[in-house]
Amino acid sequence: MTPVQRGYLLALSAPAVALTGSLLGLPAGSPGDPALIVVLLLLGAVATTYPVMVSPRYKADVSPAIHIAMVLLFQPAIAVALIGASGLLGEGALCLRRDPATGTPRRAPIDLVFNTSQLMLAGGLSALAYRAFGASLPGAAIAAVVMYTVSTGLVVIAAGLHNQRSPLEIWAEAAGSDIKQTAALYVAGYLLAIVSNGRPGLALVMMVPVAAIHVALTRSVLLMEQTIAAVEAMADVVDRRDPYTFQHSQSVADHSVRIARTLRLPDREVELIRLAARVHDLGKIAVPDAVLHKQGRLSADEFELMKKHPATGAEILAKFPEYRRGRELVLAHHERIDGLGYPNGLAGAAIALGARIIAVADSWDAMTSDRPYRKALESDIALGELLRGRGTQWDPAVVDAFAQTLPGAAQAEERPRWTDVRPLLRSLGAAVGVVG
Repeated sequence: MTPVQRGYLLALSAPAVALTGSLLGLPAGSPGDPALIVVLLLLGAVATTYPVMVSPRYKADVSPAIHIAMVLLFQPAIAVALIGASGLLGEGALCLRRDPATGTPRRAPIDLVFNTSQLMLAGGLSALAYRAFGASLPGAAIAAVVMYTVSTGLVVIAAGLHNQRSPLEIWAEAAGSDIKQTAALYVAGYLLAIVSNGRPGLALVMMVPVAAIHVALTRSVLLMEQTIAAVEAMADVVDRRDPYTFQHSQSVADHSVRIARTLRLPDREVELIRLAARVHDLGKIAVPDAVLHKQGRLSADEFELMKKHPATGAEILAKFPEYRRGRELVLAHHERIDGLGYPNGLAGAAIALGARIIAVADSWDAMTSDRPYRKALESDIALGELLRGRGTQWDPAVVDAFAQTLPGAAQAEERPRWTDVRPLLRSLGAAVGVVG
């Protein structure tokens, strides 16, 4: 953790304390039902200890439902104190629990400080908004929007500092996964406040729909993960049909991710490209063994059969919502910049950037792996072939980005360019087969 990251996480405690102190200066009203205070405090603490990973950068839990209920039921100072106390209890419990896989605590003390502080800030500003707009349904809606915006905003800024990515990109990634469930949680929190006011026992009853939302979110994430795992398992089966392509899809996915990160694409686009690259050859499941395993060059008719695999893969992936966008990359991963690729003869920018990235990664792995008709090429020769096709078969910017990911790329910048060996490479052109 850099000093800037650590400073940001710790710095939020000051405004959280200052805001809480200023809220104490507001005119005091009824402190509220003590029994309800205790019930909501405990419910908030428990909710915090069961987060769900909704994206690689973002976790969510059902505590927003309890927090918005606190804002609607109690005076601002009391609401913020309850939110802070429930956060401390829940995050403190996570500090004591250890991850069974790594043996490390699930929360570090600095995480406890930051998470509690951002919850108090979000709760305090939400309470002020509710007080300003009045105890009404529109006021509650505005309070929920303020709470969500402040809380998620502070979290994604921290994630952006940690991962050196745009906070807006991280927010979009998270919102795409949990926005519906989060909206449902705030509605449930509003109902919780109405039903439990003066009736603490009913707060426990209202936790049933809140728990249902948590289960739905958990199952949604789990179903998505299981679907992706199943499709990737099918892609691995296709790879294993041919001993020459074992782990080909995984290797192409790894190269594609490195290229995408070198091009500084958003995390969401990087993950989209990884998913598509991981299953880019799924359509080969429909290619006959006689063609797939042929010890030699394919005939024209056999090559026509092989050319159908991108469309077949895209057709299979169309059945899975998780690949709604990624299947277009699979369909286009054999297109060429000069328009001579397949299946649709797309050219230039008409080919999605993700497909252009997968095309380079696919070609590199094909060239540097043994195939029935030739031995694997040395890395220098394979890179030279990519450079030879730079601007005709492959996107120049993608080829350049890929070259930067190779070991020794920094030293290569100081040596003469590959144009010095292109005459030799042209003479090898007939011997080089690039079939992904």
